[in-house]
Amino acid sequence: MRNFFIGRARKFYESDIVVPVRGERTLLQRNWPIVALVVAAALLISPLWLAGTPAMPDYPARLAGFYLIGGGGSAFYAIHWAAIPNLAGEIAVPLLARFMALDVAARLFLSVGVAMWVAGPVLIQRALYGRVGVTALAASFFALNVNFMWGFLNYYFAAGLCMVVFAGWIASAAWPRAMRLAVFAGATVVLYFCHILAAGLFLLLVACFEMGRGAAWRALFGDLAILTMPVAVLYVLKPVEMGGGIRFELLGTFLPRVASLVQWRFDSPAWLVIAALAILFAAGVRRGVLSIHRQMRVALIVLAVVALLVPEVIAGGWGLHLRFPPVAAALLFAASDVTVPRRIAGVLGAAILAILGWMSFALAQEWRAYDRQIGEFRAALRDVPRGSHLMTAVDTSERGEVPNRLYWHMAEFAIMDRDAMTALMFATPGQHVVILKPAVAGFAAKTAREGTPPQMDELERLAAGDVATGDELRYLSGFPCHYDEVVLIHANGRPARVPGILRLRREGSFFGLYDVAADACSTKAATRP
Repeated sequence: MRNFFIGRARKFYESDIVVPVRGERTLLQRNWPIVALVVAAALLISPLWLAGTPAMPDYPARLAGFYLIGGGGSAFYAIHWAAIPNLAGEIAVPLLARFMALDVAARLFLSVGVAMWVAGPVLIQRALYGRVGVTALAASFFALNVNFMWGFLNYYFAAGLCMVVFAGWIASAAWPRAMRLAVFAGATVVLYFCHILAAGLFLLLVACFEMGRGAAWRALFGDLAILTMPVAVLYVLKPVEMGGGIRFELLGTFLPRVASLVQWRFDSPAWLVIAALAILFAAGVRRGVLSIHRQMRVALIVLAVVALLVPEVIAGGWGLHLRFPPVAAALLFAASDVTVPRRIAGVLGAAILAILGWMSFALAQEWRAYDRQIGEFRAALRDVPRGSHLMTAVDTSERGEVPNRLYWHMAEFAIMDRDAMTALMFATPGQHVVILKPAVAGFAAKTAREGTPPQMDELERLAAGDVATGDELRYLSGFPCHYDEVVLIHANGRPARVPGILRLRREGSFFGLYDVAADACSTKAATRP
């Protein structure tokens, strides 16, 4: 019996979970990058669960859309399913909400998106080099990009999924060609329905990667044709979108493109992190300790050009210039390999985790404060009659420390809480499942370009119908004939000169709820339906 216990103890001692003899590496030492990446993902996801409502401008409207899709009735909105390439959250969140609260389902969806932004670069680096290093961990910073902070939920989720699928393409090089093309043609369709830009990004990455590895042109074009054909057919058959043209503003958007890489809260770029990553990367290349995988160089060059030159607006969709820079940066770090001693790599990894932890803590604190504000606003909505029409206005454009843009879609909580109609709900034909019913379609925003609320000093001219052709606020002409309540945002506590047509119903710490005077509707304006 004594020999048995001695033998078991010796076996336990010699296992990987105890410090081995000198010169060997523990299980933790061998797998520290994976452990660090799991910790990084947990840190980045944690703010979503430490605050009830993420401080994202688009989040209230997205949540209201999920509510309507999930069966929330409305006299003002209808659900029209179609082959729209913008359905990631519209499908996933209402489905999850059958088993949990709607806001929990939305945060779970976002958590998976964050996890894919961390896992995607890891899987790409593993497929390229057969191992995972500190540069893949550094790519986790780009999960906190501007698309996340704004609440571009479908694109953010789809871009993370795109990186995971692209890692699969790299790793599947030895598969039989027919099976590989069949699997990834299906994956491209999934990306397309999540968000059209993710499908386009994946096809671009595949084309450039295959060029980088020296694929024969005939085989390359044939594979791309097979991968592209299903989504090309779907694109031709999709509903017609609202117009909007193309708008370039390269010089004016250069700084926002750089700022989009990493943000520690909404509208607050993490400039020190961005600068430190750029300096360390450049120093590593110069000293010869950091290299970029040869087969990824074409893809990275092309993606950098796209990130720098893509228009700000295409077909009414705003913010395209913010979509690609974080993906390009994450892929750059994923495609890089650094050769430094284990101890230095460990120090760098610990520093990255410490910074990520601090950023996540700061973000959670900001979101908790925002959650309290949203609780105050939703409590005030109880005074608003059910079925009201609400529009949003801002005190000033952007003065003070708190950006008013953070609250632009706050009124959309009334769709869930008071069965209301709002001016800025996402209901663009051909881009969203939620659509406006005909009775209210004439005086609500229909495109992203119309999605900016008026400033408070514009309300009097809008009430009088003083709008020019092409004015993006034209749909609010004669608004007193259509709207019952105005949500006035004054996030920085500045006093506002309120037009006489508004009557205060409820004053909050950063907003005011105003009734539109019953006699403010001009006989020249359209009558209230």
